[in-house]
Amino acid sequence: MAHHSSPGPFRRPVRVTITIPYNAYQSLVDRSNTQGRSLSNLAAYLLETSLEMMEPREQRDHR
Repeated sequence: MAHHSSPGPFRRPVRVTITIPYNAYQSLVDRSNTQGRSLSNLAAYLLETSLEMMEPREQRDHR
């Protein structure tokens, strides 16, 4: 697996393909429609905020 460095302030987004359960997909579609944003934008936002919330816990667990 390739190692990815930390993103700098001027890195462009990267396109990825994932497989998710149908129920998760349907929830994302419903929520993106309710919020008036694209499915891609919502998924990226949720992934990024989830990773940010996990970061302090991961740092604490590695001490």
